[in-house]
Amino acid sequence: MMISKTNLFYIGFAILILLIVNNIRSGVLVDTSFSPRFFLLPVSLLITTLLLFRKKISFKITLYEITCLLFYLWSLLSSLWATVPSESIVQSQLIFVSFSVYVIVKILQVRNSRFEQIFITVLLMAMMFSFFLAFYKMAGLEFFDPYRINSVSANNNLYAGYLLISLPLTFAGYSIFRGFRKYLSAAVGMMALFFIIILQSRAVYVGLLFAMILSFLLLVTRYRSVLNRKNILVGSIFLILLLAGVSSFYSSLDQPRKNYFLSKIPVWQYFRSYDDSLHDMLEKKRREKAELTGIPEFDFAGSYYENANLRIIFWKRSACLFASHPVLGTGAGNWRIMVPSCPKPDNPDHTLKNYTYSQPHNEWIGFVTELGIPGFLFVFVIFFLPVIIVLWQILIRRESLPVTSMFYAAFLAGFYLFACFDFPFRRVEHNVMVFSVLAFLMARISLNGWSFTGDGLSWKYLRILLFAGLAFTSVVAIERIKGEFYTRIMFRNEGKNQEKVIVNGQAANNRFYRLTPNTLPLDWFVGVAQFNLGDEASARASFLKALMITPFEVRVLNDHATALYSLGKIEEAKAELQRALAIDPFFEDAGFNLAAIYYYKGERDSALFYVNRCRKSQKKADFLDEIERLPVIRSEDRN
Repeated sequence: MMISKTNLFYIGFAILILLIVNNIRSGVLVDTSFSPRFFLLPVSLLITTLLLFRKKISFKITLYEITCLLFYLWSLLSSLWATVPSESIVQSQLIFVSFSVYVIVKILQVRNSRFEQIFITVLLMAMMFSFFLAFYKMAGLEFFDPYRINSVSANNNLYAGYLLISLPLTFAGYSIFRGFRKYLSAAVGMMALFFIIILQSRAVYVGLLFAMILSFLLLVTRYRSVLNRKNILVGSIFLILLLAGVSSFYSSLDQPRKNYFLSKIPVWQYFRSYDDSLHDMLEKKRREKAELTGIPEFDFAGSYYENANLRIIFWKRSACLFASHPVLGTGAGNWRIMVPSCPKPDNPDHTLKNYTYSQPHNEWIGFVTELGIPGFLFVFVIFFLPVIIVLWQILIRRESLPVTSMFYAAFLAGFYLFACFDFPFRRVEHNVMVFSVLAFLMARISLNGWSFTGDGLSWKYLRILLFAGLAFTSVVAIERIKGEFYTRIMFRNEGKNQEKVIVNGQAANNRFYRLTPNTLPLDWFVGVAQFNLGDEASARASFLKALMITPFEVRVLNDHATALYSLGKIEEAKAELQRALAIDPFFEDAGFNLAAIYYYKGERDSALFYVNRCRKSQKKADFLDEIERLPVIRSEDRN
């Protein structure tokens, strides 16, 4: 059977965004997955747009599309008041390419209803490839560690989220297809559930549970015909296979991992309080381990016992940010830059464990703090309103929507719940999947009164907008890739070759790339290298540039103070260190440096004050021993 040129185009597009874009990565970049995909996606969409818009097409602009465009423009406009405009531009263009995915998928679906089948068929191949990658990762592990099973995404939580948003398409495939592809959809769905279970992301557990319960309730109330004997039998067989697979996996684990696996099943413990009793328990197990052999460190790492309540620190600080920027927000992508300006609640582990603020681990909090109230209103319309409309049409108006629409709406709702605990919308593959599902959903539901007339005009302006936006995004992505390429070389030379750190740090710095993925400015790395080479004046200049980008980063403040002290500006150095401690009282580098300044000035009591604020450590003990040897100087003698 010959495949038409149109279908070849549809197949090529689906393969491009699902198999290639969602899987491409590069080891020469710092973020091996985001930047390559952020470049290839707009390029792919640009090529598709050039082919798709050669002839006039029928596409009515609705209020929904207008809202998406306004959201993008508001995000881009926020770069005018953002501390780091480059981050706002990058986040804005990610929104734009996501909108472009939505538009193109919706156009293809409206033109040919079979495109959904083509899309799902390619997705099944993409998911099977992701399973292969996941099994490959597992085979290389000495001990099973879910945090190292990243497959398509950067970590296990995000990969589980990718599977969660892909599940409704496998269910839709089972509903739409006949023959082999029908049961392949069921098998791929079963494998997705298997990996979601063994990846042990409790946030995804919560989202999956909500989506499955909502789907079941809708099935028994509005889609009872779907629950026929054949479908129940197929579902039972695959459920038995799933349970057998999970049981086989569980039996292959050692005892510590069996304990850990079972501890993740009761998802309500995700919301338990987090206190010192956990540390006491881990310390007791470490002491017991000293008398045992062959027990992996896995069972004694505190990070594996963390839960949602730890993220409340970020959420409460985000509330502080929102209170100070309720209308305009901090600017898209600037949450991680501005959140250290809110010192409460305390986060003792921030610098002790070398943490850097990256994401609030709640997309909705992230949107409202970065884009203010207007941004959140746009988000509500774009993400939540389609789900509400579908549920309203099914439950209230009792319209006969296809069962696939029900699955899409239910799992979008579950995915949004998962997004309350993670940051999937900051990754390309999740945006591709979410906006594709939204496109299929919006192509089916009735939006009477939402559409605008004038197809020709809509087509003309839409074409120009997509061309311009995707071309600009490609330029931004190239600059980001260039920056990350030189940043990786810079990282490799830290502590080894200071000259190369300076050269590559300066080469990485460009108008669209100022910060490394760990929220530290490139100028800071350059300044540290210059200081290590004895060029304190240049180091200070670099630290000042870094402070313009991250004014509340205590590491930068500390090193700027060090440069000031070396240049003889002692009072200015003290002021910077005190500012660092005001931002983070647990940042001990600043405390020890302040103590050292007072120590060398002969002010023993002041030195003791700052040292005693530091936590118990060998460094603190050595410092106290040194101070004890310092003679007490009477105030009249000092004068």
